[in-house]
Amino acid sequence: MQMQTNSNSSTSSISPENRKTLIGLGILVVLLAATYYQALYRVVNVWYDEPDYVYGFLVIPFSAFLLWDRRDMLKDAKFQMSWWSIPCIVLGMLMRFYGNFAFNQAVEAFSMIPLLTGIVLFVAGWPAIRWSWSAIAFIVFMIPLPSFIEGTLGQELQKIGTNVSVFTLQTLGMPAIAEGNVIVLTNAKLGVVEACSGIRMLMLFFAACVGAAFLLRQRDLVTRILIVLSAIPIAVIANVCRITITAILYETVNQELGDMIFHDLAGWFMMPLAIALLWLETGLLAKLFEAPEREAPLAVGAIPVYSAPKRATPTTSGKDKDA
Repeated sequence: MQMQTNSNSSTSSISPENRKTLIGLGILVVLLAATYYQALYRVVNVWYDEPDYVYGFLVIPFSAFLLWDRRDMLKDAKFQMSWWSIPCIVLGMLMRFYGNFAFNQAVEAFSMIPLLTGIVLFVAGWPAIRWSWSAIAFIVFMIPLPSFIEGTLGQELQKIGTNVSVFTLQTLGMPAIAEGNVIVLTNAKLGVVEACSGIRMLMLFFAACVGAAFLLRQRDLVTRILIVLSAIPIAVIANVCRITITAILYETVNQELGDMIFHDLAGWFMMPLAIALLWLETGLLAKLFEAPEREAPLAVGAIPVYSAPKRATPTTSGKDKDA
């Protein structure tokens, strides 16, 4: 009963004036999204067409959850317009103009971020930014990577995935040689093409690690940075497992089954594996780095109330009373 009262008090503490400001801010955000109809339509089509980007459907709901999870930051907030909103809005407008002029869809889509930041600063100022910056930053993950970045990182991940997979296969006692991005086996050749480099899954792992770092607010900053940076080794490990399992199936079963695992089922296999690795990592970091004690750490859904420990009252003996 007490927990329910505490949870309700976190929202009721927002003043009526601030509630009106937040409602107006929400209306402006909806209007901004309406002006990006065509850009958002293209982004959603990528989510439909590319299985590795299907996580984009979860970005907006998770960003909304971050706003709700950090609602305690709105207590006693004094909203005030900030002039820093002007350069943010100008930057967003220039990015959008360039994206439309140069037919660069990625720049046009990314221009939403400074525009959204500028609107929040214009309406409510820095207190609202401190509350909403994580949700705004997480929106980046709904936008597919530009092709030149995807190509450059994809080539490096191809090399790493090929070489580490060959080393793993050789360690397991299977004959394997790397010829460029092709793994030469005894009975077949396995090509690690750009689509299987793991670059798109890397963005998924980054989104998962960044989301975990945002939720673990009771952890220190170093731990959360390590969680974010771990997206790269997690992506490499998951992709190497994908390639290694496929090569083993090539050698021990048949190439048809290996192709089915490699292209169809491996994408579903990599995500649970990455989540398991992330769970093990957070557990290990919790053992290595003790979380600093805080008076009221934010739990998911409710804010536990901190009560100061009662001081022990000294007991007096009967002699002391008589004295």
